[in-house]
Amino acid sequence: MFGYRRTTRECSVSQLNPRLLQALQDYFLEHKFGDLKEETLLCCETFSEKENPSRIEALLSGNPDSSDYLGMILTEEWLLWARTAGRSAAKAFGANLKDIKVKQYRSRLTQETGLHIDGYLCDFKEHVWGNLAMGPEEATRKFCEATREAVEKVNPPRKRKIPWFDFLS
Repeated sequence: MFGYRRTTRECSVSQLNPRLLQALQDYFLEHKFGDLKEETLLCCETFSEKENPSRIEALLSGNPDSSDYLGMILTEEWLLWARTAGRSAAKAFGANLKDIKVKQYRSRLTQETGLHIDGYLCDFKEHVWGNLAMGPEEATRKFCEATREAVEKVNPPRKRKIPWFDFLS
C-alpha cells in the first residue's frame, strides 16, 4: 500500500494549474455562476504525489498516475473543486454552501488532512460525503476554516433541543 505526499498553497485563480482553471471556468459558465475571478473569495491548490508507487499497485488500483492536482475555490454561495492527473482530463464539481456541511479532518492512521464534505452536490440527486485531501500547510487550515464559516453563515448548525432538559432552564 502507498500513501501520498501533499502540498497545499493558497493562490489566485489565475495561478491554478491550467487544466484545473479551464475545468473550473467551464463549470462556472455551464452553471451561469458569473465571473470566476470576481466571485472567488479564496482559492488553493494541492499537489499530491504517491509515495513509493509500484507498477503492480498502480495496475491494481486502476490509477497509473503517480501525481495529481486538486484546485478548490470558495465563493459566497459555492464550494467548487477540480481534479486532474497526468493522463486524465480535469473534472470539476460544485456544491451550494446551503446544501452541505463541512469540517476539517485529520486521519490518525495516515496523518492525512483536508476538508470533509457531507451533503448534496450540484448535478447529483444523491446525498454524498467524502474528503478533499490536502497538505499540512497553513493554507489548508485557512481554506477549511473559511469554508466552514461560509457554510455556517448560510446554513447555521441546528441547536438540538432536548425536551427533558427544558425544566433546567
